Amino acid sequence: MKSLISSVALATLGLASLSACVTPEPCTAEWVEWRTDKVLTRFANANSGTIRTLRDISGDMDAPGPLLAMRIAMAVNDVDDLTSDFRRIVLPELNSAIAQCSQPRHFVPAFTQFLRKEGVGEDVIEWIEVLGYLAAEQNQF
Repeated sequence: MKSLISSVALATLGLASLSACVTPEPCTAEWVEWRTDKVLTRFANANSGTIRTLRDISGDMDAPGPLLAMRIAMAVNDVDDLTSDFRRIVLPELNSAIAQCSQPRHFVPAFTQFLRKEGVGEDVIEWIEVLGYLAAEQNQF
């Protein structure tokens, strides 16, 4: 009896892990979310230090001072690198996936949505949006 219960438990675990590997049907809401999460998770892991810095700066934006100004100035290059990598790595993958479903994506909204999900505060996101729009006007994106 014990071995039967163990076999059933192992089979159930096997099915559960197999179902976790199943790709949702393309162009469904589940598929878009699955594909986006997959791409963004890799990107977040690769850029965790910069994202952590942005989170830290978000918490300090209510108390501006010389130290915060220095931290922001130092973060500008990191944000430039982060946005460049997002544009170069993430957007082509997302656009390719979404193109299958004829739903275009735009850079700044996708990037700021990613930052929100990573816990970056609205104060810093607004600052990054301004930088994003300025760079877009200069055809850098």
